[in-house]
Amino acid sequence: MRQELAEEFGLPLNRIRVIVDAMGGGFGSKSSLGTYGRVAVELSRRTQAPVKLFLDREEEQVDAGNRPGTWQRLRIGAKHDGSLTAIALQSYGTAGVGLGAGVGNNAEALYSCANFAGAQHDVFINAGPGCAMRAPGNTPGAFGLEQAIDDLAERLEIDPVALRERIDPSPLRREERRIGADRIGWQRRHAPGTDPGPVKRGLGMAQSLWGANVQLDAACEVRVMRDGSVEVLSSVQDIGTGIGTVLAQTVAEVFALRPEEITVRIGDTEFPGGGPSYGSRTTASVTPPARTAAWRVQRELFREAGLVLNASADDLVAREGKILVRGDQSRSVSFREAAARLRTDRISAVASRSDDYAGFRRLMGDAALAQQDLGGVQFAAVAVDTETGIVRVERVVAVHDCGRPMNPRQIESQVHGGVLMGLSYALFEERILDAHTGRMVNPNLEQYKLAGPRETPDIDVVLLENYQGQSATDAYGIAEPANIATAPAIANAVYNAIGVRVRNLPITPAAILAALGKIPQRS
Repeated sequence: MRQELAEEFGLPLNRIRVIVDAMGGGFGSKSSLGTYGRVAVELSRRTQAPVKLFLDREEEQVDAGNRPGTWQRLRIGAKHDGSLTAIALQSYGTAGVGLGAGVGNNAEALYSCANFAGAQHDVFINAGPGCAMRAPGNTPGAFGLEQAIDDLAERLEIDPVALRERIDPSPLRREERRIGADRIGWQRRHAPGTDPGPVKRGLGMAQSLWGANVQLDAACEVRVMRDGSVEVLSSVQDIGTGIGTVLAQTVAEVFALRPEEITVRIGDTEFPGGGPSYGSRTTASVTPPARTAAWRVQRELFREAGLVLNASADDLVAREGKILVRGDQSRSVSFREAAARLRTDRISAVASRSDDYAGFRRLMGDAALAQQDLGGVQFAAVAVDTETGIVRVERVVAVHDCGRPMNPRQIESQVHGGVLMGLSYALFEERILDAHTGRMVNPNLEQYKLAGPRETPDIDVVLLENYQGQSATDAYGIAEPANIATAPAIANAVYNAIGVRVRNLPITPAAILAALGKIPQRS
């Protein structure tokens, strides 16, 4: 944000300070200045007064951006044993007047296939701009690819899970498929459309792929005051995922303190640069420098404590709020007592994010690079009323990996959010444009539908710990993978329920009835 302001208004960086007290619902879409940001700053400069700018519901829908729509054509060649011979992807997409509308790299990177041909085209139209929306590109890309893989499995008379066992090289996803299939009861899955009665149930699954992104210009400062209080400072912002809590945990672990004893100050460009919060990169980017900075401060503190304990810093360890001599717990001093001996009012250290450890990649080669992809497997159980067309998602099993889980409860919350966002994408959300004017005709929460409490399924989250030894914390993101596989898993479950595939989003009651031949297809 500060960099964009400097470029837009011709100001040096030291003349600009950006403060983010709180932000909700970022999902990547609030990572840049935007038209509204430029307008607010320009008005403030002209009036020489503070300006507060906010968007009402309609303006938020029309002016702030949208997820691009796509049209995709996928062709897959395979041998009788399921091994893939070729994948061809052609897509056209539009967000409006700006932002690309690609469908990501799922088709090229998720499965083993020697031959790939792809062409993704952006189409610009006279409509509102696009913006990032939780896994841009890969979310619609997975919707197309994972249904095509299920189609292939049916043609080859191979179970969809078994086919992925043959073509997916990831050992992580192999274990995720095993766990997810067991929890959803995959062995009870019936042939498509054979469930009796008007309300038909079905099971489906899909996989996600996302890069293990890292922001190398992320940094943290850690301070220990003479009274024993501890601060961690970074300009990283919290968009609702709890990075402040994770930073407190990271620093507290180094000092052997409780997280509530750590004061976290974030969201201010006066602090060391924290990097932007998009691309599921925040935890992977900012927790390693926080831990490194804390370790450097701890070394200084150990030197002070060593004078009291008559021991070298290398012989000291931190445990339960104390600094002890290794192997002799009778010789100890409290953290606060050690801090009280500081010669200045504080000791501090700043660390920035280093590259992932290179030695691991040199030893492991391509296998190490393959391990850097994040992902997961999601299974969905649905009930489809063939008389009304209503689809109800009854259960979702989401099995994911993100390196070292720093805070499992917060990770589970992120996966819950990704599932609900993917469910809305699959069944409800639709931007309807007037074909002649390009104006959005449903910029509200009455005709623009979202999933609510009544539509929320039972969500079962399973986390796989996947330690790779790549950074000081070995943590990676999960926000986007938690969303990617949801819609295709639901779509595949709908097909299993009714025996007819719905290839357009959202999968509305009208779309179901049209697929069953009970009403005309929408043009």
